Amino acid sequence: MNIELGHLPDGSLAIVADQPLPDEVKRVEYYRDQLLFMIVYNNEQHEGDLMHYELNELSIDKVKGAPGLVIVISNANDEPVGYQVPLIQVGI
Repeated sequence: MNIELGHLPDGSLAIVADQPLPDEVKRVEYYRDQLLFMIVYNNEQHEGDLMHYELNELSIDKVKGAPGLVIVISNANDEPVGYQVPLIQVGI
């Protein structure tokens, strides 16, 4: 599964996945000191998914001001599905 950070035409942040996620996303946590995202699911038995790349400077500035983001699930066989979730900033 590929998970990428992007933005929508209106400037909103989006996390885009090319396959369905294991559960509905409850929130996304951004760890400022590590420059990484953790996707937290409604099902507490699932640990969550860590995005394994650091953000670049342009993306960091956009993330700092974002109250939330849109989760978009898209693959070649289905129409994209999206929904909004809160973005929790962790750290200084």
